[in-house]
Amino acid sequence: MESQASLGAISGPPSSTRPLAFPPRSYLTRVDEGLHGTTGAQKIISQLNAQRSAVTKLTLNHNPLGDDGASHLFSYLCSTPGSRHRIALSEINLNCVDLGCKGLYAISDYIRGNDVLRVVWLASNTLLPDPAVLSSLASSINDSRLRFLSLTGNNQLGDTFVEYFLPFLRSRYFHELHINTIGLTARSAPAIGAWISGHLQRNCDGACHLQVFKCNGNSLGVSGVWEIVRAIERGNWSITKVEVHANQLVPSANLADTETADAMRDAERALHRIMMRNSYWKRQTEREALILLRHSRPLLMRPKSSSIIRSRSPPLRTATSLFPFYALPNELKLYILGSLTPSLSSRQRMRIYNYASDPSTLPCLLPPLRHDPAKLPGHQLERRQPALRGWEHRRHQQSPLPKRRGT
Repeated sequence: MESQASLGAISGPPSSTRPLAFPPRSYLTRVDEGLHGTTGAQKIISQLNAQRSAVTKLTLNHNPLGDDGASHLFSYLCSTPGSRHRIALSEINLNCVDLGCKGLYAISDYIRGNDVLRVVWLASNTLLPDPAVLSSLASSINDSRLRFLSLTGNNQLGDTFVEYFLPFLRSRYFHELHINTIGLTARSAPAIGAWISGHLQRNCDGACHLQVFKCNGNSLGVSGVWEIVRAIERGNWSITKVEVHANQLVPSANLADTETADAMRDAERALHRIMMRNSYWKRQTEREALILLRHSRPLLMRPKSSSIIRSRSPPLRTATSLFPFYALPNELKLYILGSLTPSLSSRQRMRIYNYASDPSTLPCLLPPLRHDPAKLPGHQLERRQPALRGWEHRRHQQSPLPKRRGT
């Protein structure tokens, strides 16, 4: 059985390119302080400019910034003076700030191409179902490393959100979406099910890569919830947490209240079993991926130059003669390695093979700390020579050699 759990650890940036410096975390929190419009945004910008270190988490909940304030703030973050915060800011909280489509468009521009931002909260705002803005938001997420987005409480988005946002969303890094109480009806259930199972034509990159999906407090109805549950059961093996509580607010015409409640409980029990199945296969996939990577590293990664220097001395035994596996064709090598991971798909194995055989993905080696001056590199030894000579001169002055008798 092929598991579709994403292999984020394998497809991430190589360790050799990651910075070794770990800057201190800095949070900026201004909650319910009456920051209004452009004036309030300018106060936030002034505080950001006064920060000694770059801000990693920005929390501005319950301030009436509005579209003008949000646009002004994110224009600053996209500018040169705000670039030092842009390269460090990983979480933004803008819950209940009177955000509309204009402000959301400015946030989309900030998200686009951003490799640092991971979490965005936009709950309880006044977002409208603008198709151009929603498709732009999906496109910007595809061009970023964003992992979490909450649009909970924007009850005017409705079914238009599903129509113009989900079909365009195909980021491999986007793992959690909250769309509680946004006004969805049963009309959105087929599109949600098709997107989750990867059957939408616009989603050309296969199944969605979500791991957590929360869709509580809408009006999907019993039939809509069951349609989503069946879609996950048939076509999605990576999602591990789905919430569809309180979606029976619109009573079914064919079912009594007690029958509706029983049907919802049955759907939640079925969903729980599917989540247990997906969690098991996710753990199995991660375990087998690490096993395959561990064995593929030494077997597939070869030095750039494998030429043997000929000399008069007897030739040494080559790696091929010591271990005949290296002499096999690549197809046989990959087939043998693939037998170690029966749960992985061919695409997952191929990504691991490419990662394991790439020397640039190896972790960088830190230079050892040396205290012996004789073992220091030449340029460091030259810098220490004056200090060493001065130390020798002072030692001879403090401890002169004793004079020999008879002189």
